Amino acid sequence: MLGGLAVFVLVAFFSHQTLRAMDEATRLRAQARESLLTSARVLSLLKDVETGQRGYVLTGDLVYLGPYTVGLAQVGEAFARLVQGLAHLPVTAAPLDGLDDLIERRLGRARDIVEARKQQGFDAAQRAILSDEGRQLMDAIRGRFADLERLQRAEIDRRNREVVMLKRRAFWVNGALILLGIGLVAAGYVMLWRERQRRARAERALLDVNASLETAVAQRTAELERARSEIEAFALRLDQSVEAERRRLAREVHDQLGQVFTALKMTLNAPFSHTAANDTTARMNVLLGEGIATARRIAAELRPPLLDDLGLGAALAHRAQRFAEETGVACETAVEGDAYLPTDRATQLYRIAQEALTNVARHAAASRVWIEGKAADGQYWLAVEDNGHGMPGTIPPGSHGLRNMRERAALAGGRLELAPGRDGGLRVLVRLPLESREEEIACTS
Repeated sequence: MLGGLAVFVLVAFFSHQTLRAMDEATRLRAQARESLLTSARVLSLLKDVETGQRGYVLTGDLVYLGPYTVGLAQVGEAFARLVQGLAHLPVTAAPLDGLDDLIERRLGRARDIVEARKQQGFDAAQRAILSDEGRQLMDAIRGRFADLERLQRAEIDRRNREVVMLKRRAFWVNGALILLGIGLVAAGYVMLWRERQRRARAERALLDVNASLETAVAQRTAELERARSEIEAFALRLDQSVEAERRRLAREVHDQLGQVFTALKMTLNAPFSHTAANDTTARMNVLLGEGIATARRIAAELRPPLLDDLGLGAALAHRAQRFAEETGVACETAVEGDAYLPTDRATQLYRIAQEALTNVARHAAASRVWIEGKAADGQYWLAVEDNGHGMPGTIPPGSHGLRNMRERAALAGGRLELAPGRDGGLRVLVRLPLESREEEIACTS
């Protein structure tokens, strides 16, 4: 097989060399043909000059000076192209020796005759023509061009024979090499076929082993998938149980501790309802008021009552109001369609928004925050956007806010996206899929 491949490489190399030689011969042949056409062009322009000169002398009509003028203008450029083309051909340049001088003399003679016709009239121009100098110059020029044509045609014929010879040699050499390569490849194929028979038995055994390994891998993958599903379900149940515990603690703090403080304050103020309270009573009232406010704040942090009673929109509006009071950062809310959200998803969205506001207060140095949410295209999306510094290049190692938000979005079956804000800040966007029933309600609405 290697011998056959080596032969085919040799065939490719020989073919490439032959192709290059043929290309060179073809190129030279084309240049010879081009120079032949250029020679004819130069001679044609000289004839135009002579014809225009004669016509003008005989008739005095300026129309005959058209080809004369064109010939004078173009013959120099055409002769330069001829010389340049012949310089690239392996032909003798003897016919070109002095040819440019002959052409210039013939053109000068034509100019003199035309000027004589213009200035002195027909007789003077006719005498200049009858002097026979112009005819002799033209005959010499035609002789030179005839020699050039013979040399160029001989070069073309030589290149044609060279191309034919190269084609014939390439045919026989390539044919012999190809036959040799086919024979070597056939011998190598027979050897490979024998080797293949020996390997087939080993491959069948290997396939059996692979099948058993694939079965084991599939079983292991299924076990891992079940374990991952169980972990996700456990995390979801754990989050739900934490929220339920928060709800219970919030209710206990609000209902019991708040009632205790309220009753204590009412009892303390009862005896002094018609008399001025002293300083001690005033301080106790302040402390009791702070205790009641603290109990309400803790209850709201554990589980905002508005989230259960009025939904996500009301809870976020209240949280935005408190955020503005605590940080001095203006916060606007526009949350719609939260009635389509189940309780657990509304809770996750509230916690994500809460974490996003915390990050704004800590890191963004913003002066304005927008909270927007609505149901669209079978999804519910909630965005928290600020006009602060935006996302930093690197997240601090101790920061878990972004990870917590991503995990909450994943637990709710959605995803979290980060993008630049409208005024150069950061936009945190959460997308959650709506259930089919809720989507139908949203579409109807």
